[in-house]
Amino acid sequence: ATDQDLDSKEVEQALHRGEILAQATNLARQLVNEPGNYFSPTRLAETAKEVAENNGLEIEILDEPEMEKRKMGAILSVSRGSDEPGRFIILRHFGDPQSTAPPAVLIGKGVTFDSGGLSLKPANSMEEMKADKAGACAVLSSMQAIAQLQTRKNVVGLIPAVENLPSGRAQRPGDVVRSMSGKTIEIINTDAEGRLILADALHYGRQLNPEFMIDIATLTGACVVALGHLRAGLFSNNEDLTEKLL
Repeated sequence: ATDQDLDSKEVEQALHRGEILAQATNLARQLVNEPGNYFSPTRLAETAKEVAENNGLEIEILDEPEMEKRKMGAILSVSRGSDEPGRFIILRHFGDPQSTAPPAVLIGKGVTFDSGGLSLKPANSMEEMKADKAGACAVLSSMQAIAQLQTRKNVVGLIPAVENLPSGRAQRPGDVVRSMSGKTIEIINTDAEGRLILADALHYGRQLNPEFMIDIATLTGACVVALGHLRAGLFSNNEDLTEKLL
């Protein structure tokens, strides 16, 4: 291309967009790398509040008593094993406030550290489990980028945040818990904590009658065995959305 072919306004817009996306990507990486002793569910909620305030997002943070009121029994069952209280973070971007169209919903798994609970993980790889909050960090960073890009769409980000530890209060294999939807769940393995917290988050998302929901999670080691380290697993009931995501 010659200089004449370049529209300086278009180039500036592309640079601006690239910078926003790069900063969001770096924020996600930085947060994923935070160690569990520093980055608790409370700290994740505080970080989300900072991101919201700096970027004009609306935020609501539910603590454990509020989750009890909403009968989020699946999230609370995972959180019980840790002294660190769980949080449920709701971020809202009103990019098109006049619209009556249903919002897009992003959900991110936020296990700030995952020991496996009483179904304890092998010790030789457990230090990587500070990264079990990667889905939450991706959603938080995406919401920052969506706000900065002034995306003309209403988007809601949901982050269930817990720490999964073994203790005298931790859930046991064989326990039965009642999720927010009213369905009961039998716990076979306490290291299947992600699907528990996401069950309540997905039910909360469904109540918003969304256009679609995208659920981002580090689930599960078997997926890495099947696909290796260069591919992520993607499951969907929507072909159009799948193609866009890919």
